[in-house]
Amino acid sequence: MKMKPAVPLLLLALLAVTGLSQAQLGNSFLDFSWILPSLSRPANHSRIFYAVMFDAGSTGTRIHVYTFIQSDLEQLPVLDNEMFHSIKPGLSAYADVPETAGQTVRMLLKVAKRTVPRVEWKRTPLVLRATAGLRLLPAQKAQALLNQVQHVFDESPFLVSDDGVSIMNGKKEGLLAWISLNFLTGHLKAQSRKTVGILDLGGGSTQITFLPKLRKTTESAPAADYTAKFDVLNSTFELYTHR
Repeated sequence: MKMKPAVPLLLLALLAVTGLSQAQLGNSFLDFSWILPSLSRPANHSRIFYAVMFDAGSTGTRIHVYTFIQSDLEQLPVLDNEMFHSIKPGLSAYADVPETAGQTVRMLLKVAKRTVPRVEWKRTPLVLRATAGLRLLPAQKAQALLNQVQHVFDESPFLVSDDGVSIMNGKKEGLLAWISLNFLTGHLKAQSRKTVGILDLGGGSTQITFLPKLRKTTESAPAADYTAKFDVLNSTFELYTHR
């Protein structure tokens, strides 16, 4: 099944595939280390790259298998294709039977194995980010679900890191969506003066993130947790975000 790219996961996939570091993204008040799994990809002389991303949401678990092509070694790869599949309910529904969550992920991994050539499995990043469904669970139950997923990932033939499975908080979810959408639409380029705000209506949470026109918007924010300032692609942005 094909569909339009899931915006936040697309940038996560691109970063994992290219191995961009915090230094390459620029010094920032926003720590990007939470985005990238700490892994070192085996050498790949091909110009075709793959990434497997799991979105563990409140209403379902989705797998996105991205294919990137790098036509210019001086530029980032471009998205060529996405394969998508989902299963309901979300992992949080299995809080009392975490083993079932592992079975769900194992079934979805079959999509990745059918899509990614076998020769590419060992160098293809495999990452899961959970959102509101697991954020709302008691910490112990959420961790039990993550442990099951990590176990399934470790058994897989794909490239997995110890921090490849985690829960993403609402602020970071909104920021990543904003960066991804504006990257895809070309609004992060230095010559671009306009950006696009995002309103992400999820099954268990909502995030709104935008670049204010007036500085007083960020200055009057009720807490520092509502703002984020960072450098990316040679431009500085100070966003207002709420969830």
